[in-house]
This record gives sequence, structure tokens and C-alpha cells, in this order.
Amino acid sequence: MDIKHRIKGADQSPQVRKKRRSATACFAGMLLLAGAGRLCAQSPSDSTQQRAPIDVNFLFHYYQQDGDHSAVTGGIGTQELTDYASHLIVVIPVDTVGKLSVDAAVNTYSSASTDRIDNRVSSASSNDIRAAIQLGWEQERTSDGALFGWGMGGSVESDYLSTNIEGSWYRPFGQGQDAFFLSGQAFFDRWVLYFPQELRDTVQPLITTDRRFSYNLEFQYQRIINRRLNLALSAGLSLQDGLLSTPFHRVYFPGEGQARIEHLPGRRWKWPLGLRLNYFAGSRWVLRFAYRYYFDSFGIRAHSLDFEAPFRLTPGFSFWPIYRYHWQQASTYFAPYEGHSPDARYYTSDYDLAGLESQKFGLGLQFTPLWRLRLNPRRLGEVSQATIRIVHYRRSDGLRAWSVGTSWGLKL
Repeated sequence: MDIKHRIKGADQSPQVRKKRRSATACFAGMLLLAGAGRLCAQSPSDSTQQRAPIDVNFLFHYYQQDGDHSAVTGGIGTQELTDYASHLIVVIPVDTVGKLSVDAAVNTYSSASTDRIDNRVSSASSNDIRAAIQLGWEQERTSDGALFGWGMGGSVESDYLSTNIEGSWYRPFGQGQDAFFLSGQAFFDRWVLYFPQELRDTVQPLITTDRRFSYNLEFQYQRIINRRLNLALSAGLSLQDGLLSTPFHRVYFPGEGQARIEHLPGRRWKWPLGLRLNYFAGSRWVLRFAYRYYFDSFGIRAHSLDFEAPFRLTPGFSFWPIYRYHWQQASTYFAPYEGHSPDARYYTSDYDLAGLESQKFGLGLQFTPLWRLRLNPRRLGEVSQATIRIVHYRRSDGLRAWSVGTSWGLKL
């Protein structure tokens, strides 16, 4: 899986899959977590309460992978990749019901496979930097506890420019035992078209646009069944339109000496369905289960199972094992190196669209709170939490990866 692949499959385990939408995903996640917190413990709003502290979160993530099925070289060749990601999230309470969020991220990576686009090393090949920023607003309606969120942002790197807008709505009901969550996102992307070096002087009639438009809609129903068990049911719908193939992905056909450029349909529908269960086994232990079914118009069908079991060893220290299993049916348009029929209309050798199985194993640690800081004579700040996650990922096509992530939370 290469950083330039725009990860096309249903498997979402590796960090690189999240790279393009990290700022938006984080903001949407904050809204969802805020909603979940209200669902578990409703409390009336009091306009006389002191303004909540400013939340500052620093995140750093290191990711490394290797494999032998690069789409840049037609489904063969190294997938070696190293990625460093830094993230800053600031949530500022403007008043007792409104919050402003600023989410900034920078990724730097080196990729051996994308260096095979041409014979020179440039910002468009083996090394690149991505920068992203997201601004958001969350507003609470005190009469019923509903939350409304809005956001906008963008990201840029050497061959890609993306802007987005988003909105969300959260509404508890049934005396706080139930809640609905609805979110929508729209992405407007533009490519700088880089072709494999040997194909740049040939006619490329398959590339008719440098734009991509993506629209995502998600609905979630949350329910507290009893004091130990709660669940969430989710359904989504996504539409992608425009340039969905990657211009520098090669595809080789039997008997043909020269590669072709990957060619995929210009429209893709996606339908994910999900179930999540949280079981509180006691005052120290929580069991979290999740199942996801995914299918799309490219012919992919996928099942994913996730399990985490946070255990609070002391009031200030928790740890949890992490496991994920994923199974995926191949896209109709996928075939390995020299495996396509010469008269195929659409074709790719990107193994993100192949039939595969994957597993993720890991461990998370959290410390909270660490220490307090005196900001002025009348106010204290605190390092609210520090989290470390170490994960190993393996895929049936031979891809191996590991990552370590850390986050620090500060309340001011």
C-alpha cells in the first residue's frame, strides 16, 4: 500500500488510509465522542457555570510498511514507506454552549515505490509533505441537548489539493437513553497529473479530468440498553465522481511490452453498515466490539471485526489490547501483474482492491492526569492525559506494517 494510492479498498487499518481525511475525521470524531458522553451522563446546562477550559491535544504518529505489490510498478515491486505525522487540535469554548475547534496536521513521508514514477527524485516521487487545516464550530441547544456542528478545511501536497465542508447533528431523546447522530461531508479535490516517465509522450485519452468530488453521509443510532451495555448502529452512503484512478499507476498486460495507465470508472458508490457494542464488565473493565460490512459499485465486499478491552489498573493508568480482522472480496476490475484481458475496459493492479485478509494487533496505554500547571494565581492548568498506541499490521498479500502513536492532552 503506497502513500500515493489514495487508498481505494475497504480495509482501513493502516494509518496511511486515514491520511487524506485526517483533519475532518478528527473533528467528526470529537463531535461523536461529545455526543456519546452526553448520552451516558446527561446533565442540565447552567449558564452561570464557569467557562470550560481550553483543550489542547498534541498527536504524533510514526508508520512504517513494506511489501512487494506496488501499484506504481504494475502490482510488483517494493511498497516500502515511512510516514511521520504531527497533529495539533485546539478546542476553545467561546461561551457555555459554543466551541471553536482548530485542527492542523503535517505529514512527511518517503516512499520507495513512488520513486519509480520516473528516473529522478523530486517532490512528486520519493519524498513529500502534506499540510492540512480544519476549522469547526459546535453549538449546543440547551432546551433539548442537541448539538450542531459545522466545519471547513483543506489539505495540500505536491500533486494534490483538497478542500472540504461538513456538518453534523446530534440529538438525545428518551430521557437520555437514546440518541441520533447525522453527519455529512463534501470534498473537492484536484490533481496535478503525473504520468509514468515512459508514457508521458503518448496519448492518454482515458484521462479526461483532473477533479474528484466526494460526498459522504452517515447516520448513527445510539442506545443505552442497561447500566452495563450500550450499542450503536450506523449506516453510510458515499459517492465519488471524477478521476478515481491514479495517473501514475501502471498496469501490464500479457504480450504487451509497454504498460498502460490504470483506468477505473468515473463514479463509485459505497455503502458501509456498522454495529458497535460497549459492555462495562465492572468498575475497571470495558469490552468494546465492532462489526462493519462494506460493499461498493466496484464489486468489493468486506467484513471487519474490531475488539478492544480497556482495563483501568489504577485511577491514573489504563491499558487495552487491540485486535482487528478484515476480509475483502476483490474488485471486478483487479488483476495481478499481466493478469488482465487485453480487451478489458477497466483495469487496475492496485492490491488495495484485491481479495485479501488482514489482521491488526496492538496495545494502548493511557496515563491521566499527569500533573498540574499554575497558569496564573487564580487558575490551574493540567496535562489531562497521555496516550501511547503500538500496532502491528499484516496482510495476506505479504504487506507488513507497524506504527506507534502518542497523544498529549492539555487543559488550560
